[in-house]
Amino acid sequence: MAKRKLTSLRSVLLRYLLLCGGGCALILVLWWGVLMQLIDIGFLLPAVASAQACADARETVASMTADTFDSLQISDLCRWAVVQKDAVLQTNMTARQLKIALNAFHGGSGNLVLMQYQYDVKMADGSFCLLQYDYALPYADPALRDTLPDFQTCYFVLLAALILVWLGWQTHCTVRTFAAETARLNAAVDAIAARQLEQIDTDGVRIREFSATLQALQTMGRELTDSLQSQWRMEQQRTEQIAALAHDLKTPLTVIQGNDELLAEKGASAGQQAQLDAILRGTQRAQQYLAALRTVGAPPAPQRLLDSHALTAQLADAASALCAPAGVDFHCEEHWQGHIMAAEDDLRRAVENLLENAVNHTPRGGTVTLTVAREGSNLRIRVTDTGPGFTPEALAKAGEMLYTDAARSDAAHQGLGLYFAKKVAQFHGGTLVLSNLSGTHGACAELRLPIGR
Repeated sequence: MAKRKLTSLRSVLLRYLLLCGGGCALILVLWWGVLMQLIDIGFLLPAVASAQACADARETVASMTADTFDSLQISDLCRWAVVQKDAVLQTNMTARQLKIALNAFHGGSGNLVLMQYQYDVKMADGSFCLLQYDYALPYADPALRDTLPDFQTCYFVLLAALILVWLGWQTHCTVRTFAAETARLNAAVDAIAARQLEQIDTDGVRIREFSATLQALQTMGRELTDSLQSQWRMEQQRTEQIAALAHDLKTPLTVIQGNDELLAEKGASAGQQAQLDAILRGTQRAQQYLAALRTVGAPPAPQRLLDSHALTAQLADAASALCAPAGVDFHCEEHWQGHIMAAEDDLRRAVENLLENAVNHTPRGGTVTLTVAREGSNLRIRVTDTGPGFTPEALAKAGEMLYTDAARSDAAHQGLGLYFAKKVAQFHGGTLVLSNLSGTHGACAELRLPIGR
């Protein structure tokens, strides 16, 4: 396929200006040509015709008196009024025209409108004849002058209308060109969001700058897709490695635990029994780690409609069981009761992880608080404690797999609790928000989940 020739944005704008200016000039030339043609064929009289008629009438009325005045000897291109001692004896003017003529006769200024002129002619008996005319293009036929509106005004209005229509049409065409190019950019952004890069149309673009932008978007989308696929493969590989490790460790741990129980049944000295108990505790802890690892790689559970009050009661029971042996006070604040679409086991395990973290990092005599509330269309499950709080590094990295805060970790925790809680929040379309309590010591971990209908 031959490569399409592109136009620069400067060329498009220059073409718009040239078409607007050239079109207006052509309209003006045609408008003037038609006007001259109407004069040549006798449909219109030249603008000087009225002035010449009034100039000829000046000599005629100067020899007349008020009694002998004959309006038939004056061209109908002139407006006239016979005035004697401030009294109007005869006139063919309208009331408004007569008022303007008398004001100009008595020395008023600024009364005659644009292109309007007046002669004050003294007659033989001392009376005055006021001759008034317009420097305009009148119809040649007197009948048309009496019935049709002023030609010159209508013709200028026609010129303005033609110019406005031409400018409007050129603007519409240029805007349509830009709108088409912008639509391709919007379609490219939508295609990138949908990860359908093959739908980006770079062939139909006509402006060079828009083509460069589309190509940049296409490159960015391709790199973004490659990055996401690479990240997904790394995540999948890591999950598979964790699952394989958990599976491989399960068998030796079972063997160790079984042999430890057999040795304990055969009888052992007090020192040996203590060692066997230590082996058993370590084996059980390792099995807990494996259970947590299997949970990380497990697929999300299906969602169903849950009663928030029943879920809160279960969480409160679990929190009380965790707080009592640690010497920590527990408070539950339930500000909303309703139903929520969620995976019950996953959500309960995620909140229990938050509660366990809070209990483990709260000194004896401290307090752990569970708050269930609604904010707009979101359910907020908040766990706060009176411990040392999160470090700045933990606030930035907490929720990453296997990350542990040095100030809030011990040998029994390997950074899987917050990671699992974050994944559960994301699966439900929500977020996990970690923060420190302002004005006092303590940490806050909050699940914000949309309340499905």
